[in-house]
Amino acid sequence: MASSIHCSDDVTDYLMAALRCDLLSLQQLLTMGQLIAHISELVHRLQYERGTSNLYVGSQGVRCKNRLPALVKASQQAEEDTRRLLGQLDLRSHCISGASRLLSRIALALHGLDELQQVRSDILSLKSAPASVFEGFSSLIQSLLAIVFEAADTVTHEDLSNRIIALFHLMQGKELCGQERALGAAGLAMGQLDEDFTQQLQFLIDNQERCFSIVDEFSDAQARAHWTERMTKDQTAELERMRRIAFTAAINGEADRDLSDTWFAVTSERISVLRSLEQGMEARLQVECETRIAEAKERLDDHEVDLARAAGHRSVAFFFLPEGSKHHKAKTMDIGCVGQHIGRSLFELLQDQSLRLQQMAEELQEAKIALNERKLIDKAKGVIMSYRGLSEPEAHRFLRQVAMSQNRRLVDVARETLSMAEVFPAPKPKS
Repeated sequence: MASSIHCSDDVTDYLMAALRCDLLSLQQLLTMGQLIAHISELVHRLQYERGTSNLYVGSQGVRCKNRLPALVKASQQAEEDTRRLLGQLDLRSHCISGASRLLSRIALALHGLDELQQVRSDILSLKSAPASVFEGFSSLIQSLLAIVFEAADTVTHEDLSNRIIALFHLMQGKELCGQERALGAAGLAMGQLDEDFTQQLQFLIDNQERCFSIVDEFSDAQARAHWTERMTKDQTAELERMRRIAFTAAINGEADRDLSDTWFAVTSERISVLRSLEQGMEARLQVECETRIAEAKERLDDHEVDLARAAGHRSVAFFFLPEGSKHHKAKTMDIGCVGQHIGRSLFELLQDQSLRLQQMAEELQEAKIALNERKLIDKAKGVIMSYRGLSEPEAHRFLRQVAMSQNRRLVDVARETLSMAEVFPAPKPKS
C-alpha cells in the first residue's frame, strides 16, 4: 500500500535552510582552503630560511651569507600575505565548528611570527647555535601547521574532508623533510655528527613514512597518480645514499664539511617535489569548492523559483511505493494544493538532502580517524615524556617498540597508556 507524507510550509522552510547551510559550509571551506594555501607558502619559505640559516650558523658565517637575505625577504612577503588574509576573517561571526581551537592556534602562530625578527637578528650576528635555530624555526612552523590541522577538523562536507586530511599530512611530512635538511646541513657544516644526530634523523625518516602512508590512504586518485609520477626512484636513491653517509659519519664522530652543500641540494630537491604536489592538491581543492558552490547556488535558486510558484498553497502529498518493489520510485500526486511539478521538486530536495547527510556521515567517520589517532598518540607521548623523562623522539620510539613487541597498533598502545596515566607515580625530579 502506498503511504503519504504532507509537506507543510514549515518543512519547506527547514529544507531551504538546509540548502543555505550547505552553501555556507562550502563558502567557509573555500576560505579555509585559501588560508591553508597561504600558510603552506609561508611554511615553505620558512623551511628554506631555516635550512639556510643552519648552514650559515653551522659554518660560522662562511656559507650562504649572500643567499640568506633574499630568503628572509621571501619569508616576510609570505607572512604579509598570510596576515592580510587573516585580517579578512570576520572574528565576531566566525562560529564554525571548532573555531575556538582554530582561532587560538592562529593567535599562537602570530605570536611566534612577532618574535621572529629578533631570532633573525641573532642569526645574522652568529649569536645563535644551530640547535636553537633549528628548534626555534621548527616550533614556529609547527604552530602554523597546527592551524591547518584545526582547519581540517572543522570540515564537515563529504569527501572534501579527506582531501584536507591528505594535504595536512603531506605538509607535515614535508616539514619533517625540512627538519631533516636543516639537521643534516648544520651537522655536516660543523663537521660533527653523533649518536643524538642518528636518533633524530631516524625519528624524522620514520615519521615521514607514516605521514606519507596517510597521504596515500586519504588522497584522491589524481593525487596518488601525481605522487607516483613525481617521486622517482633516482631521486629516492640519491637521498638514501646521503642518509647512509650521514649515519656512517655519526658512527665515526666526524664528517666531511663539504658534503653539507650536497646534502642541502639533495634534500631540497625532494622538498621541491613535495611542494609541487602540495600546490596541486591545494589548487584542486579550490576548484572543487568553487564548482560545488556554483552547483549549490544553482540548486538553491531553482528551488526558490519553484517555491515562489507555489506561494499561497498550503501543502503537497508525496506517495512512495514500498522499498524493494519492482517499481520502487518516488511519485507525487496533485491533490489540489500545488502542482505535480512543485511536489516533485520538493521531494527531490528532501531526498537529495537526506542522501547528502548520509554520505557526509560516512565520509567524516573515516576522515576523522587519522586526526583522532594522531591526537591520542601525541597525548600518550606527552605522558611518557613526563613519566620517563624522555624527549619526544624517544617517547615515540618507546611507544612504537611496545606496539611492535606486542603485535598491536600504535594507537591502541597510546589509548591504553592514557587510560593508565592516572595510576603512574609522579615523575622523579631531575638531579
